[in-house]
Amino acid sequence: MATAQDSKRIRPTPSTSQRAYSQLREQLLRFKFLPNQKINEVLLASDLEISRTPLREALNRLAAEGLLIDRGRGFSVPGLEPAVIFDLFEARQEIECAIVRLACTRAEDAELDSLSDFLEASMAESPDASVDRLMELDIGFHDAIAQMARNAVLRQTLTNLNDRVHLVRWIAMEGRRDRTQAQHLEILGHLRARDETAAMAAMRNHILHRNEDIMAAIKSAYGHVYTRDTS
Repeated sequence: MATAQDSKRIRPTPSTSQRAYSQLREQLLRFKFLPNQKINEVLLASDLEISRTPLREALNRLAAEGLLIDRGRGFSVPGLEPAVIFDLFEARQEIECAIVRLACTRAEDAELDSLSDFLEASMAESPDASVDRLMELDIGFHDAIAQMARNAVLRQTLTNLNDRVHLVRWIAMEGRRDRTQAQHLEILGHLRARDETAAMAAMRNHILHRNEDIMAAIKSAYGHVYTRDTS
């Protein structure tokens, strides 16, 4: 006779799948898996202490978002193929330009004041702040503008693109704090002036877009994850 515990494992609640999704997404963004690594579902289910059904639901969701690749008979972590990364950054650039254009006309003055306060607090962060913290602040800045654009689809698309290039962005962020902050202030100034053309130009320049810079970040990203894994 099935016990209550067995029933829970046979009929997993949505919260179980959601928990697995959230944990795996965080691990993927924290580089716990190597590029092109195959996912061992048996070990992963054991580590997460869940059954294969909610795990498979979480894996399918992550694959739909581009954070995993469905190989038909299993899942793997995406690689860092230059052509794919270039496309993702190009898409991010176009999405961010559309967002800042809309924000120029839709943002409320109070929201721009709040963004100014956010940037002031960001610049007051310790010089020893980790790259993870700098990434958190950078994402917060861009997400605030996305909220001002009043377009949920664009905002969700941006979130997904950021997730998919997280490792390369993380690498590229190193040593760019002063430049990033100066560019954020410039973008904010154009938003306050409601100057769509200038805001889009500043945003386009702000986002990593030169092929040689992206390629250098990809090479550094590979070095980072493999050194970290074997150290």
